Amino acid sequence: MAQAAIFMIEDVDTATQHAATAIAEMAMRDISPTPGNFCVWYHYLAGTTPALRQDLDALLSNGKVVSGSQMQALFDKYFRENGGGETIQSTGDELQATLIDVIKQVSQAGLDAKAFGATLNKASGSLGEARIDTGSMRELVGELIAATKLIGQKNQALEAQLKASSTRMSLLQSRLETARREALTDALTGIGNRKSFDVALQFRAHQAAEQRSDLCLMLLDIDHFKKFNDEFGHRVGDQVLKIVGSKLKASTVGADAAARYGGEEFALLMPQTGLTDALDRADRLRVNLGSHYLKNRTTGQSYGTVTVSIGVARYRSGEQLEEFVTRADQALYRAKSEGRNRVVAESNTLR
Repeated sequence: MAQAAIFMIEDVDTATQHAATAIAEMAMRDISPTPGNFCVWYHYLAGTTPALRQDLDALLSNGKVVSGSQMQALFDKYFRENGGGETIQSTGDELQATLIDVIKQVSQAGLDAKAFGATLNKASGSLGEARIDTGSMRELVGELIAATKLIGQKNQALEAQLKASSTRMSLLQSRLETARREALTDALTGIGNRKSFDVALQFRAHQAAEQRSDLCLMLLDIDHFKKFNDEFGHRVGDQVLKIVGSKLKASTVGADAAARYGGEEFALLMPQTGLTDALDRADRLRVNLGSHYLKNRTTGQSYGTVTVSIGVARYRSGEQLEEFVTRADQALYRAKSEGRNRVVAESNTLR
């Protein structure tokens, strides 16, 4: 389900400039001016989404051509959600309605200005005549005064309307951003959820193929997680998940994307990272987690340590994303079958 574009308008002139520049940029780069592509370019130019600016800058580096699939991936990542459907849909509808109202206000202002210009032209023509009697002069001055007063009133009304619309759109954008963030966040651990991972995987794989750069995936599974739930209760199990999520997030650098992949399994996408470095980072994370004993602060009861098994794979340009994830998952399975609490790389014998 596509949500309405998020527009943050501080003033009409700025919004108009961003819109015009967005259309010009798409035309120059031979990008189809679809609503989704316009949404991406508008927010890139307006600077409302820093992460989007970073991602698109990377694609535009060295004058590279941005493909339709890459534009779609950017739109999906930042402006399309499947979660939080009701909030996103209703807020998106309100944003769209408010934007349409702003466009109507600006269009009407243009018509009013055109009418005022016609009055001025008429007056200019009359004043240019060789002779103009007192009555005609009085009538002409009256028309000018009335027209000036009217355009002043309409401009004041337009300013008030636009200010109210701008305030409303800012509030709606804040609400929509909150819903978008919640839709991509795992409620328990506070890191990305499976949807977040899937979107990041698609985009980063496109980027790695385009830039011929490295991309590695770490899949992590908590060893004997069932024991925490069975012996100490689900509350302790939830705390273990939070700890692992926190440690994983703390280990991210640059454009890394950490997510709870499902259950007690976590994932970390590492752009611009080779397999050797990815394995080293995975092992440091494993050691970090296993070096802390968990206990109840109130009772002093010990829960032992948290150990993890990790599988790491490197993306191969052009391969199906399912194959990439499967190789990391197979490496994880080997880590668990070989004794757990270890890091295993993808097998070189696999395709």
